[in-house]
Amino acid sequence: MIHIAGPNTTSSLTNIREGDVQPNAVDLRLGKVLAITPTDFVISEESKIHRGSVELQPTDDGWWVLPPGSYEVVMENIITVGPDEAGWVITRSTLNRNGVFLTSGLYDSGYNGGMAGCMHVNVGPLHIKRGTRIGQLLLCKS
Repeated sequence: MIHIAGPNTTSSLTNIREGDVQPNAVDLRLGKVLAITPTDFVISEESKIHRGSVELQPTDDGWWVLPPGSYEVVMENIITVGPDEAGWVITRSTLNRNGVFLTSGLYDSGYNGGMAGCMHVNVGPLHIKRGTRIGQLLLCKS
């Protein structure tokens, strides 16, 4: 494993705030929450038709109240993954201990763009504020 905030990487990450750099990863903060549209999702090797989503607006002071369900989430960060590296996101343990899980795909070598995933709220309502640290980015040589 390598650290995206360290000297041994060609990858980069925007919007790293003070306190986000941890010993083994960098914390990722919540930027947007979207409700996944409950329509058909169709996928094959030849094509895919996404469900779609609708952005949920936080309160004036930046809070969302999310009942149990699955939500598309977008981080505040933009990542550029180096040519021989790959990254993935894991859930912060505080969320895990409270029945909230973040899933995200692999960020392949050469990817440049936004970071998103699916936040699964499993037990009861989640009150979460924009900018809250929800995931950690791990980086490795591929």
